[in-house]
Amino acid sequence: MSLAWVSVAALVLAVTLSCTTAINVGVLSLALALIVGVGLAGMTTGEVLEGFPVDLLVTLIGVTLLFAIAEVNGTLARFTERAVRLCRGHAGVLPVMFFAIGFVLATIGAGATPASALLAPPATAVAARAGVPPLLMAIMAGNGALAGTLSPFAPTGIVAHGVMARIGLGGVEWRTFAYNALAHTLVGVAGYLLLGGWKLFRRPAARDAAESAGAADAAIAAQAANTATSEPMAARHWLTTAGIAALLVAVAGFGLNVGMVALIVAPALVLL
Repeated sequence: MSLAWVSVAALVLAVTLSCTTAINVGVLSLALALIVGVGLAGMTTGEVLEGFPVDLLVTLIGVTLLFAIAEVNGTLARFTERAVRLCRGHAGVLPVMFFAIGFVLATIGAGATPASALLAPPATAVAARAGVPPLLMAIMAGNGALAGTLSPFAPTGIVAHGVMARIGLGGVEWRTFAYNALAHTLVGVAGYLLLGGWKLFRRPAARDAAESAGAADAAIAAQAANTATSEPMAARHWLTTAGIAALLVAVAGFGLNVGMVALIVAPALVLL
């Protein structure tokens, strides 16, 4: 078997194990690359590691660390609470708001997976209390997060744009992001219309919940429609917000490397 086929077999093995086990596919791929390169191809360790995308790794570490800080210290959750409260109990507006929140969070750098994990609990609770069909809420919140997943600031977008640049398709990051956002927006709109979201649009959430839970629960439903009481914004939340804003301005306005800026902002926030 030629070395090329061995390399392909190693790649297939890495993909298969990543789908069937909990092992990290990056660590596994690096191990297989060293085995094939050093053990079979006669390469040195340095030659094998030259193919490792260090720039991409630095970018992913910086962005992931920054938004992990924002999630752990409660900054993202507080902004989510305040955004939902803007709906003022209107059931039809709630799925649209969760779509918008997911889109914004994923776009500014959190990515689809953290944004979805952050939105799932409040979206589920709000849907149950406000009488919004759970599938409708899931489609809107999920597609909102996916709409922002190819942002040049998001980890998945960074990976995709890096691969495109290496194969000669660089310079279309924002166009790719826009097309992906449009596709998921169309899916969200279709789900909203097909599942009766338009019927809820002008009906207050308290009324929907009262119809499903009974008149005795109307007062509770009215309170639930406005979601839980928002936690106050402390100094650490404002500092984190300022750090994320600085990242966006530095990258979008001055063309600085997103990974470099994120790795400067994240440690600064930890120290503060």
